[in-house]
Amino acid sequence: MVAILEEKNRGLRMKNKLRNSLELVGINLARNSHSLGLTPYLTFMELLFKFKPKHNGWDLIRIGGENDGGYLIPNDLENLKFCFSPGSDLLWQFEEDLADNFGIKSYICDSANKKPANLSNLQEFTVGWLGPATTSDGIISLSDWVTSTGLEAEDKILQIDIEGSEYLTLLGCPDHLLETFRIIVIELHFLEALKNRWAFELVYKPLFEKIFSIYDVVHTHPNNCCGTFKYGNIEFPRLIEVTLHRKNRAKSILTETSLPHGLDSPCVLKNPELLVDWSQFDELEGKK
Repeated sequence: MVAILEEKNRGLRMKNKLRNSLELVGINLARNSHSLGLTPYLTFMELLFKFKPKHNGWDLIRIGGENDGGYLIPNDLENLKFCFSPGSDLLWQFEEDLADNFGIKSYICDSANKKPANLSNLQEFTVGWLGPATTSDGIISLSDWVTSTGLEAEDKILQIDIEGSEYLTLLGCPDHLLETFRIIVIELHFLEALKNRWAFELVYKPLFEKIFSIYDVVHTHPNNCCGTFKYGNIEFPRLIEVTLHRKNRAKSILTETSLPHGLDSPCVLKNPELLVDWSQFDELEGKK
């Protein structure tokens, strides 16, 4: 009985925390109170299918390590001087590679005990966590963080891996600031929550409508740390690495790309590599 009550109270605390975060980004819960139960299956499929990458005329290069901490991005780094990289967790191969090979300075944000060692003058570390709005709890919004550097108008890279906080952080980011990131590399966590209609309509749908209006998906790589989930006939990784490239940088009309990419490498060496079977989404064609 005690265990059941503790679990119920934990669930209430989590729901209240999400409620407060949603209110910080201006989402009216009363207006969306109808959003209960499961996300409609077709709606769920349509969103996941948008993560299938396309080739936009730019070749991809690998920045960072061979495994976790290394990402594929378009070779569109000319005149880029800055990267914002929240969520270091002691790793900084991506930022080191940007500095050594492209002269790009990185601004890194995480808790004090996650500060990487031996940073150079091309990496600046800030103690704190990203969230939808700056608070007194050591949480800073992406907007306030970038503004504090004076680089809000500069073209730049965003490499974000903040363990699930990415959704509300980006949802709370003003469009005019989001559009200043030429390239975004993002680890998307807890994708199984897409099945929850309440979360889908309050968080996932508005966020990705915002992102897909500005960016093309040019690479998707499953992180093999955490397995897959199933909904209906669809099986999909719980965590994926996604590279976004601003639409106004495309050199050609979007075309199909070969998957997996030759530069892909498993994040966790001891685990088998995960691949997305995009043919699972073929039935979408028959429903259009």
